[in-house]
Amino acid sequence: MSCTDYILEDDDAFAGYRWSYFSSNGEGPLHLRAQKFLESTDWGSLIEYAAAERNGMKCGLLPDIGLGYNHMVRIVEFADQVRWVARLRLPDLSQARDSLSSARSVTEYNTIQLVQKETKIPVPQVHAFEGDPYSRVKTQFMLMDCLRGNVGMDLNMEIPSEHKTSVFTRLADIHIEMSTIQLPKIGTIAGINDDGSYRQGPIPGLGGPFETAAEFFRAWSAKVEFGLSQDQLKEAAGSFADELSASASSFKQLVNDLAGGLSIRNGGPFPLCHGDFGHNNIIFDDKYRLLGVIDWEGAFAGPWEISGEFPLTLSIIPPVMDVPWNYDENGLPKDAKDRQRLVDREEYIAMVAGGERRRGLVEGYSLSLALRDTKRQYLASAMRLYQRGKPGWYSKVMECFASLSEVADE
Repeated sequence: MSCTDYILEDDDAFAGYRWSYFSSNGEGPLHLRAQKFLESTDWGSLIEYAAAERNGMKCGLLPDIGLGYNHMVRIVEFADQVRWVARLRLPDLSQARDSLSSARSVTEYNTIQLVQKETKIPVPQVHAFEGDPYSRVKTQFMLMDCLRGNVGMDLNMEIPSEHKTSVFTRLADIHIEMSTIQLPKIGTIAGINDDGSYRQGPIPGLGGPFETAAEFFRAWSAKVEFGLSQDQLKEAAGSFADELSASASSFKQLVNDLAGGLSIRNGGPFPLCHGDFGHNNIIFDDKYRLLGVIDWEGAFAGPWEISGEFPLTLSIIPPVMDVPWNYDENGLPKDAKDRQRLVDREEYIAMVAGGERRRGLVEGYSLSLALRDTKRQYLASAMRLYQRGKPGWYSKVMECFASLSEVADE
């Protein structure tokens, strides 16, 4: 759907972009990186590139600047008032990871092609993709449909209560559709063959592609590091730091030792995982109607446990790894928002199960079954939080797997 198409449908559903992250980001490393990128990018070459994609039609950049963790967004407006979004890859904060960042842009483009071909998930149309980080624009970028809406980050990460049911219903539909894209191995979408089949490639930072879930979990254990340094953990956790550090190390080892029995489905095919699925990466208009799912750079075909994690909108800290004083005598969160999130998760499971029935997805393992598997839900959440450096008693998540003996890979 193009920006102009949406104007014709409902012009009063969009009051303007709420892109405040760039201007309000302070003077930290993220802001300095963005400012340097803004100054070093060849914007004139970008305009020439866009014009060439529309047979030389004149165009220019609007002053709006959207900023995420990995991308800067600018709006290109043509003489006929059609608008495209230029989504440009920012350099990684760590130069050692720049090669991984370049690979992510290519696999993201391939994933978008796959999603558009195989599903009805709304994804902004890509009009052009430049995968060379040393292009004349001086970065990788995509030129995409300009949708008249904002992502969750620009909407204060809140879903108004009157829109929750409709938003969760759409999230469930998209989640189901992603789960129906299944590939033979665990890995990214590296390319498309002449016969229309898809080549799978390594997951940045992990390797692969992997034949089994056990291989994936072992690679994760071997290569992923906790998201905080020891000094940062001491600053965040105080006197608990040593205990939490030991628990995190034990968790990582247990993931390796029990890898053969962690997944409910060790062999393929494996469902597509977005990598950062939640309303933070979904564009809504001002009436919270869903317009498009973005930011597929972390997508890969993965174990059902990773695919079956709740959207980040509904994520919780696994209670077993959290501090006990956050819960009452019945084990329920004391915080009202956390209690409501548990209710919302049950409703989400029901929405997914209903959507599967309507699609005839009633045989074999399914997304709704993965969502109901609490211990594996908590495993997937713990793995994500570990990478982000959330302090917690990670090894306790593995206690429910402790009775599992190592099994041979299927």
